[in-house]
Amino acid sequence: MVRSIAKKLLGIVLDRPLPFPSSAEKDFLSELQIAFRDLPVFDITNVPPSEAMWLINMNRLRELVLNQDPREFLRWDVISHTMFVSFAPYLSTELKFLKYRPDWNTRWRQAIKESSVGHPIPDIYYPSSGNLIHHAYHVAQFEEKTKVQIHDMDYVFEFGGGYGSMCRLFYNLGFHGKYIIFDLPSFSALQRYFLGTLGFPVKPVSEFVTSETGVVCLSEMQQLQALFSDHINTKNGMFIGTWSISESPISIRNSVLPLVSKFQSFLIAYQDKFGEVNNMDFFDRWKESIRKVSWQSWRIEDIPGNNYLVGTVAAD
Repeated sequence: MVRSIAKKLLGIVLDRPLPFPSSAEKDFLSELQIAFRDLPVFDITNVPPSEAMWLINMNRLRELVLNQDPREFLRWDVISHTMFVSFAPYLSTELKFLKYRPDWNTRWRQAIKESSVGHPIPDIYYPSSGNLIHHAYHVAQFEEKTKVQIHDMDYVFEFGGGYGSMCRLFYNLGFHGKYIIFDLPSFSALQRYFLGTLGFPVKPVSEFVTSETGVVCLSEMQQLQALFSDHINTKNGMFIGTWSISESPISIRNSVLPLVSKFQSFLIAYQDKFGEVNNMDFFDRWKESIRKVSWQSWRIEDIPGNNYLVGTVAAD
């Protein structure tokens, strides 16, 4: 307990105030707030637990975007409780794992340097954030287990992209292909703000389908299905769902997962159970439905009750 408090105090000492927003950032802020004004307030009466939580989160995020400074969004409760890791005891172990990799100096060191967008709480171990270190650890685990590097992918489809941090990391690590994020409308708007402010190539669907690289943030299932049906070559695609697909209602899972059945690579993390859903049983059954993939799964030792699931298709 004392050690945890000391870490938080040191984080405060390392903290820095935000600079004044640039004119470009003001434009992104304006677009973000306009997007949130158009979003409804959701009624959670009689909604199943696995769905109610995210409706509550969307309502809370809407309230904060419209009434507080969005440049501080990584300090907000709804973000810190759901998608931004800081001061977790396992972060020092994860950073050590990254530093022991042979490509630490050539890839990871620069890739995990944090930006000021969202005003993240600084990590006390390295000039990064706990969240970016945590995401890098997921990717490094995937690469070590599969011997596949993510910059060799043509497509990435991330289900539930948080505020866009994993997407940012992929491009920092040398990915140059197309990146699709599917999420709830609130978080899609937040992703466009975060990635756009950082200068990443966020595009509307019409431009995305004709480009060789870029990011598209979607929140409508029909639009996602149409994109896969007409434009996505899944031969060298990667699916990512770290604590996202496992927190979705079964109906959503059954709509999304068939889209990636022909992908070559998978990075998934999930808790044993979420709401009324037994995820252990669910993912065991799903693995059996895609037999061409060589699957590896293991318990996450530092986060009890949680698991990694990675898979790749062997090259012809």
